[in-house]
Amino acid sequence: MAKVKRQQVVSAEALPFKAEHYREWRRRQIIRMAITYIAPLVILIVYFQYRYVGLEDDSRRIHLGAIAEHQANTLDLFLTERRVNLANLIDHPRFSIPPSSEEMADYLSDLGRVSAAFVDLGFFDSSGVQVAYSGPHPSLELQDYREEDWYLTLRNAEVNSVITDVYLGFRQQLHFTIAVSRLVENQFLVLRATLDPGRMYEYIESQQAAGDVITCLVNAGGVYQLVDEHAGRPLDDCPIPISSEKHFGNGMIKIDDASRLYAFQWLRNADWSLIVQSVKNTGGFLGNMRLSSLIVSAGLLLLAVVVIVNRAGKLVAQQKETDQTRAQLEHAAKLASVGELASGIAHEINNPLAVITEGCGLLMDYTDPQFGHTLEEKELRERLDTIQSSAFRCRDITRKLLRFVRKTDFDLREHDVHDIVDGITDDLLGPEIEVSNVKLERNYDRTLPKLTTDANQLQQVILNVINNATDAIGDASGTIRISTSRRGNEILISIRDTGCGMTTEQLEKVFMPFFTTKEVGKGTGLGLSVSYGIMNGLGGEIEVESTRDVGTTFILALPIKLKR
Repeated sequence: MAKVKRQQVVSAEALPFKAEHYREWRRRQIIRMAITYIAPLVILIVYFQYRYVGLEDDSRRIHLGAIAEHQANTLDLFLTERRVNLANLIDHPRFSIPPSSEEMADYLSDLGRVSAAFVDLGFFDSSGVQVAYSGPHPSLELQDYREEDWYLTLRNAEVNSVITDVYLGFRQQLHFTIAVSRLVENQFLVLRATLDPGRMYEYIESQQAAGDVITCLVNAGGVYQLVDEHAGRPLDDCPIPISSEKHFGNGMIKIDDASRLYAFQWLRNADWSLIVQSVKNTGGFLGNMRLSSLIVSAGLLLLAVVVIVNRAGKLVAQQKETDQTRAQLEHAAKLASVGELASGIAHEINNPLAVITEGCGLLMDYTDPQFGHTLEEKELRERLDTIQSSAFRCRDITRKLLRFVRKTDFDLREHDVHDIVDGITDDLLGPEIEVSNVKLERNYDRTLPKLTTDANQLQQVILNVINNATDAIGDASGTIRISTSRRGNEILISIRDTGCGMTTEQLEKVFMPFFTTKEVGKGTGLGLSVSYGIMNGLGGEIEVESTRDVGTTFILALPIKLKR
């Protein structure tokens, strides 16, 4: 058995001659094209912007890392030089033990010429007492330091130099200490210098680009040692988390509702981490988008919108033209169907016309004086009632015919599918079927729900299929069986005939316009083509199965609920 299936679902709005449905159809086209074209464009813009922001952040991190590495190395070099200055001094052969006050002043003066960061200089004997001192705090001379952390570190650890954190100490001023120790003739001696953190921070600031970054130093406990006055104060806790497990690293932190990138590197000569923080707020995803990128992106989106709106307008114009042509074909097919029904309709109208003619002739005879006949009122009324009912019968036939042929707008309503089928088989095709050798069988599923559809257009499809079935049976006796059933959310109307059937080649062309298997003059080839278009418009499908010399079955599948 050869089988072919044609299916296409078209929204109910895409039907002719209603202005509001074309506006809705245009809106849907704009949405569809926006999803098709603008959505990928937006995704690409977002993706490339994301990549751009990521690359820019990576570039900033690399830049900050390079600054942190350079400044950390510079600061390491600075601290190494200061420690070497003290080591050279205590290891000098002419260094007196203990030195006198005058000698200490000379030593401090020499150190001051090397670096302005040196504040004072002190010498400690083996008891931890500062026995010689030179600097702005003479009261520190003879001060006992043996319980100070830095002194205990030198005394108990296997190191001969130490650099302390910034602290206040006895003088209650911020400073840090560099001290070196020596064992001379079994005496533990220490030479210590204090340095001004402000001087060292000035040195750090001179190494960085003005206004680009903020540099600070924190100890292992996360306490500021040196910091810009706009970012914090020395000895305060630093909000930036620094890992002591990594020698260097970077990250992002939110400070005062601003996201800032930072990089850090630990020093080799002190237990300090140098942090370089970006002054510029990263601004997040949109904040980092350049104005030029925004303008280009907005321009592309605007261009896409203009193209889509213009294209939607053209599609609406094309759809109107297509719908108008289809409506004309449908109307032509209706007229062709009426032509095929002409003989049956003429016979149907002639019967009541004959009754009317006979009644009128009889009444005229009774009114002619030469016959001398009279009618009683009862008999007269009976005659008039017969004439009136016959006239009404003619009127009903012509109304049904005109209602079928008339061009109508698409009208979706709930219908009983059996009423639609019976309207064709009984009202329009009844007389023709009665005088033919075709037997009509019905097998209805009366439990089917109401069908939302256009009854006039569906009737045209059914009429076209039944007409083809009748022609396929021809002069031989045959049967047309009409069945209804349900398949999921669809109602099926099956029309099966016992006619001549079709070959595979004919079946492949059955829905093509102007293709017909009938003899010349008996068919236009528009019926099934128009029926296919109508079924599309009704949101359904039409299937056909045929076997040569056995018969053909057309199945009309329609959605139960077709939304506007």
